[in-house]
Amino acid sequence: MALQSRQRTPNPHLGAYYGIVASAFVSLAILLAMAEQLGWGGGSIARLMILMPMILYMAIAVAARTLNIEDFFTSGRRVPQIYNGFLMAAITVGGTGFFAYTGALFFVGFDGLAIGLGWVCGLLLAAVLFAPYLRRVGAYTLPAYFGLRFRSPLTRMVASALLIAPTFLLLAAEAKIAAMVLSLFLPAAHWVAVLIVVVFIAATGILGGMRALTWSGSAQFITGSLGLAIPLTVVAVVLTNLPAPQFTYGGLLGSLGNAEAAAGVGAAGPSAVAGFPGHEPVAAVTPFLQAFSTISEAGFFAVFVCFALGTAALPSLLARSGVTASVADQRRSTAWALLLVSLFAMTAPALVVFAKVLMFGDIVLIPTQGLPAWFNDLSALQLLRATDLNGDGSISFSDLLVARDGVALALPTLAALPYILTALMAAAGLAVALAASGSHLFTLSASLSDDLYRSIDPQPIVLPRLLLAWAAIAGTALITAIYLFIADVDALSYMVTAFALAAATFFPALFLSTWWQRCTLWGALASMATGFGFMLLCLIAGGLVGIADTAAGTAAASLVSALLALVGGIGASLYGPAAKAADTAFFEAMRRPDGETLYDQAEAQASAAQNKTEQQDQLG
Repeated sequence: MALQSRQRTPNPHLGAYYGIVASAFVSLAILLAMAEQLGWGGGSIARLMILMPMILYMAIAVAARTLNIEDFFTSGRRVPQIYNGFLMAAITVGGTGFFAYTGALFFVGFDGLAIGLGWVCGLLLAAVLFAPYLRRVGAYTLPAYFGLRFRSPLTRMVASALLIAPTFLLLAAEAKIAAMVLSLFLPAAHWVAVLIVVVFIAATGILGGMRALTWSGSAQFITGSLGLAIPLTVVAVVLTNLPAPQFTYGGLLGSLGNAEAAAGVGAAGPSAVAGFPGHEPVAAVTPFLQAFSTISEAGFFAVFVCFALGTAALPSLLARSGVTASVADQRRSTAWALLLVSLFAMTAPALVVFAKVLMFGDIVLIPTQGLPAWFNDLSALQLLRATDLNGDGSISFSDLLVARDGVALALPTLAALPYILTALMAAAGLAVALAASGSHLFTLSASLSDDLYRSIDPQPIVLPRLLLAWAAIAGTALITAIYLFIADVDALSYMVTAFALAAATFFPALFLSTWWQRCTLWGALASMATGFGFMLLCLIAGGLVGIADTAAGTAAASLVSALLALVGGIGASLYGPAAKAADTAFFEAMRRPDGETLYDQAEAQASAAQNKTEQQDQLG
């Protein structure tokens, strides 16, 4: 018992270690800012600001390497609540939220808030509905939870197969964002940047699994938060004289409206934009405060609910339910994630308002010979381009095409700030994208390897089990790299589709299995199969995959699929065989917050039974 207690005690020096990480990151930025003033070129500054933190992340992963099964899959079940909250927030938002979501807000304004609000509500649902009970179970993966809940390898295998699509879409989106940053600021060819990203996240996962991802990911979240907060706070001081962007940008909304009106934004009417923007550069033609101009009220609600349900049932997020020391810690860590994502949801509109005020304040039919100083800088980074379409010798708002995923990167340049702040913003977005992509890669690989392994060979042999996990990580990373080489990935569209699939496939089954004692094996299977099948049919029939401006349609399809899945699960449970006594007992045990983790109990019982069998064979 003493050993068990000691194993569950987190390192008391974690705060000091991550304080050093934060100090090192800020010190690097200060040194590079001084070097810039001494004449260093932007290329050298960007490379150092990007690569030095990556070396630090990898050093942490090396220090956190492990061959222990529990450490590899659950980080030893001793992660402090706030650090688990860091990773949960990073997985929820990711580099896609950092760049693609803020870019979407730039183009559609109010309508884009449905995504941020959905994240916040989804984490609240996860904290109340699922996270505590999944921690009590303690399964390494979401499919393992279903297999243990219903004592069914079939349910585990089906859930593992259905988990592939949403998790891979998110992995591809996050890896694409990370590769975009590397290709812009190293600079490097796209394929080289992709290789760097996939090798980095695969090495992190192979070295220490969930343990390495937790501790390197915590450093990535801290540097990502600092890298976003510092430039944004400086811009807030420049524009509002106060270092609180979340609370001061409201005073600029009037100026923004005037600047948009002077530039002619909104003159084309609500039908000018069909929906959320794609990743190709387009003109910003929708006023920031004009509600329901790109999607209808029903579409806004559908996107909000889709992201709420998808976040609550996101496999990569729920995989972190087993890493804390107790059920209470898991509740608190989800609360930390909720707080952090809420803060980001408040921060993103401030970033967008600042960027639009700075950009549209300079774009009012300016002559092509007198373009602002920031235009050439952003054009060199391929973040925008302008063409005098009507040949009148001037540039209007409709001639200025902005890259959606580059809005956050453009903010320091628009404010005429030192280049180090642009590099700092890039390093921040890259850090969050690496944390999220590593988590998605590990979730997918762990499900494929551990669920497959446990179905084929239930013997608790250490080395082959880890070898299979390492092979799955390497293989999945290779497939991801090949896919990114050949596919034109739109991060925002992939994110919407992934959350829609998670909402349709897993939310109804999770809800029924954790809150309804009568739910049976066939009910869970019917729920997951119905939700995924109908959602996939909608995606194929409607051609929604890869089309960002149909986010409302994708979300609506997911809600219909989730409703059908809920009905299918209830119907199959009521009219199929009744729940087994073992399933009922497990349901009751799952709802008791005290006691040993149920998954660990099952592992111990299986190990004891195997040892007894071996002893009997030896005696015989």
